[in-house]
Amino acid sequence: MPEFIESYPIGQLKPAPYNPRRLTEEAFDRLQRSLALFGCVKPVIVNGNHILVAGHQRTKSLKAIGQTHAPAILLDGHVSTQDEVQFNLLHNSIETDGSKVRVPASGPDGHGWEWIAPEDVTAVSRSNPAIQAEIRRLVTRYGTWGSVVADHDGRVILNNDYAVVVSDLKLPLLCYRLSVQEADELAVWLDGDYGVYDYTQLGIRAYNQHWCQMHRLGGDDGDSNKSTTYEQHVLPALRPGQRVMDFGAGELAYIKQIKDQGFDAHWYEPHVKAAGKQNALDVAATVSHIRDLQRDIPANGLYDVVVLDSVINSITSLEFEAAVVIACNSLLAKGGTFYTGTRSLGSVERRVSGKKARNNGRYRRSIEFLDENGFTASFRAGVWTMQRFHDPASLRKLMERYFEEVDIRGNPNGGNIYAVCRKPKALPEEQRRAALELEFNMEYPGDYRHNRHRPLVEALMRACRERDGA
Repeated sequence: MPEFIESYPIGQLKPAPYNPRRLTEEAFDRLQRSLALFGCVKPVIVNGNHILVAGHQRTKSLKAIGQTHAPAILLDGHVSTQDEVQFNLLHNSIETDGSKVRVPASGPDGHGWEWIAPEDVTAVSRSNPAIQAEIRRLVTRYGTWGSVVADHDGRVILNNDYAVVVSDLKLPLLCYRLSVQEADELAVWLDGDYGVYDYTQLGIRAYNQHWCQMHRLGGDDGDSNKSTTYEQHVLPALRPGQRVMDFGAGELAYIKQIKDQGFDAHWYEPHVKAAGKQNALDVAATVSHIRDLQRDIPANGLYDVVVLDSVINSITSLEFEAAVVIACNSLLAKGGTFYTGTRSLGSVERRVSGKKARNNGRYRRSIEFLDENGFTASFRAGVWTMQRFHDPASLRKLMERYFEEVDIRGNPNGGNIYAVCRKPKALPEEQRRAALELEFNMEYPGDYRHNRHRPLVEALMRACRERDGA
């Protein structure tokens, strides 16, 4: 079981090489003032190898105000990198927990740390079941790693969801006790800005994103896993004689089906999974896609229909997001139609409020924490991947940069939202070229790039000049 140490030397802690949370100078100053007023009422979490799992900003702030020790929970044994990050995310997210819990009242002199028996913890109301499920998984695996803050009257003001879980598991609850007045004041401080999630330090590479590809029409997760973008928007609108292009085509399920139906269909997938290999990419297959396009576009022109199915979800930065949409603009004929579908922000909210986390056997996606740009991070098959989410307003804003006509569809509170766009905009040549260079010459492991993209880039630049009348 983990060990609680009320006064642990901060100098002995080794910061983790990542920290999925970033503070502004204003938030950092606020945290220092809060610690000076109330002390450190929430222990930092330390791995068995003395790596600081959660509490980076707290220890940094304690040092800044001259403190040398902090309360700490030492986990028993080594924790996987995946769970270290999950500890950090949960440790910071549950300041906004929705459950309400009470513990026994204490005398007016009660102040500081104490242990409360599980039978003395009362859940007045319960919320955030998905978050509680992930807390439960980590408690079951690593023991009681968290704590709560309560006042003399027994009201828990911090980490209620954690209290619900350890009570259900009949485990003791670590509690920091304050007076009612102090608790009211602390609650106001906790309501302030204490940073945003930031996944840049996880070192997520674009080629990791092939783990986000969905096995369309093939029985993934026990169902047909159909694409709602294709089924609801693309296929019903296809007309004989149209030329179709699927950008980021994954395993090619739909676009090959369209080709088999007699359409002039083409595709591009920068990260083709190598057949029969667990974590290898078939760069030669990607180069063959590029060569097909570089032959086809000069001979037959741009495409009547361009599809970007779920790709916006799988970009790793705003730069990549802009580049992929510019590439689709560049592939679209003047009178063509562009279709894209993406998971909505509403789907994240629904997941957190749902009853259980998803586990499809290949990777475990539990709960998702959004950064300031709508990104989340997920651990899949031993690597970190990223996902990006939009609401209708942000999806419209993105599409209107590159298309004159934008139609946003779908339920914003449901799983997916869609954009159907027409009239691709003329763009500055340097902007278009930079995007095409990025998208058609993607990075691979070992800093490798195939560098077979230049004839295609030039063909697209010429075709867009002709299309845009420049």
